[in-house]
Amino acid sequence: MKIGQMQILVLALAMVAGADSALAQDANAPDFKVELNINGCQFSGGSDGYGNVEVMQKTGGKKIQIELLYGEDMVFEQTTFRGPGTDQMRESGGGNANVLNIFNANTGPADVYYQINLRNKQTGQTLKCDPRIVNQ
Repeated sequence: MKIGQMQILVLALAMVAGADSALAQDANAPDFKVELNINGCQFSGGSDGYGNVEVMQKTGGKKIQIELLYGEDMVFEQTTFRGPGTDQMRESGGGNANVLNIFNANTGPADVYYQINLRNKQTGQTLKCDPRIVNQ
C-alpha cells in the first residue's frame, strides 16, 4: 500500500471512530424534551410543541425528559400511565429534582396518557398534569 493510500485509509478510520464516539456521547441525551410550567400545567416541547410525543412504532426505544419550570417547591410523585401500551413505559428520576425521564420501549402500538403527579414539599398540595405518548 502506498503512503498516500495509507493516509486516506487512516483518515477514513479516524472519521468513523470520531462518529462513533460522537454518537456515544449523545447516548444519554433525550429523544424528546418536554418542559412543564406548573402555572396552569402548560407543556411545551415533545413532538407537537405541547408536550405530546408521537413516534413511529418499533423504531427503537425513546427517552422523554420532562423538566419543571417554576417548580422549586415541587417534587415528582409516581407517574400514572393510562391506555393501550402502558407496559412499554417506565419512569426514572433524571438525577435532578426538577427532571423526570420516561422511557418508551416502543415495541408496538401505544396510545398512552402520562399523568405527571407533583407534590409541593412545603404544603403537601398535589398537582396532576397529563399529555400523551403515541406509537403509530
